Amino acid sequence: MRLALVSLLIVLTGSAAWDRGTAQSVTLLKTPEGGIQPHAAVDGRGTLHIVYFKGDPAGGDLYYVRRRAGDAAFSSPIRVNSKPGTAIAIGSVRGGHLAVGRDGWIHIAWDASGPIEEGGVKYSPIYYTRLARSARLFEPQRAIGRTVNLDGGSLTADAAGHVHLVWHARGVKEGEANRAVYVASSDDDGAQFQVKTLTDELGACGCCGVTALADREGRLNVLYRAATDTIHRDATWVIAHGNSHRSERLGPWEFNACPMTTFALAQAPDGLVGAWQTEQQIFVATLDPAHATHSKGQSLGGSGTRAHPSIAVNRNGERLIAWTDGTGWARGGTVSWELQSAAGAREDGAEHAAPVPVWGLVSAVARPDGSFIIVY
Repeated sequence: MRLALVSLLIVLTGSAAWDRGTAQSVTLLKTPEGGIQPHAAVDGRGTLHIVYFKGDPAGGDLYYVRRRAGDAAFSSPIRVNSKPGTAIAIGSVRGGHLAVGRDGWIHIAWDASGPIEEGGVKYSPIYYTRLARSARLFEPQRAIGRTVNLDGGSLTADAAGHVHLVWHARGVKEGEANRAVYVASSDDDGAQFQVKTLTDELGACGCCGVTALADREGRLNVLYRAATDTIHRDATWVIAHGNSHRSERLGPWEFNACPMTTFALAQAPDGLVGAWQTEQQIFVATLDPAHATHSKGQSLGGSGTRAHPSIAVNRNGERLIAWTDGTGWARGGTVSWELQSAAGAREDGAEHAAPVPVWGLVSAVARPDGSFIIVY
């Protein structure tokens, strides 16, 4: 039976009812404790993990909760950052990022709320911490990367113990056209990191986000917005493996300003699925990192001021793309979503399904039974 015939939308505030969805359901789940900017992941056991932001958007805190399949409630929140007020939410591109790694390690990274100074040098770090499966508290936060004017931080981890933090910051010269994308990589579950420049030939849009995904073959995939000659704001895909990398343009955009956009990536059975914003529309494409090829970007149906996509792909290859409608600088909006077949055909969807607060985001995940959750 086609998924569209049995798709079910449930809007909840965190009650046990979300565990009663059918295998083809799309469930909307409100961020716990009135938090904003959720970033969620589901592990192989079906446990839902969420990091979210609370407090002053210019300098607040991140919290982590988990919910095992079948549990009636989330765990008690644990504060992620060991130094209060060191996370930032302004702009909706700088919240916490979560990944589940080898042996159940929970890895979280976030942009600093302000520069720090060490040895007379002032720089902007990306902060990182981790939580072992049996631990009750996160390790003390660590400042990774001594770069200047950092923005757009992201994180990914895999089952082999690799952890990658990715961001963009000032390059060897001032200006967006000279900004570089950096990566800090670990092969020991985040115990130690080595930082290097991933790419600097295309520049980087000064306050757009990036997203990163370590695929099943160990390649690091990054989506970000270039800033070549300050006007070519192309959605760009980087595939890195070992000491080499390759860049591919997914979608052009001629625009002489920073649009403050974000990106999304998800593993699919036969490759990756990526999403990005051009002007006020969301585009989706399938990506083949083995051959560095991709499909043409497909725009989603409907209209509106669309931003901040999130993607989840279930065990059958069906895709859920969620995004915000109407959000902007210091302005909230709504949640919208589209469900697609593995081939990219629309099967269901909803616009303005729930409110998104100021600086809010959405995060889509797939559960082991094939159903989906959108945390907002």
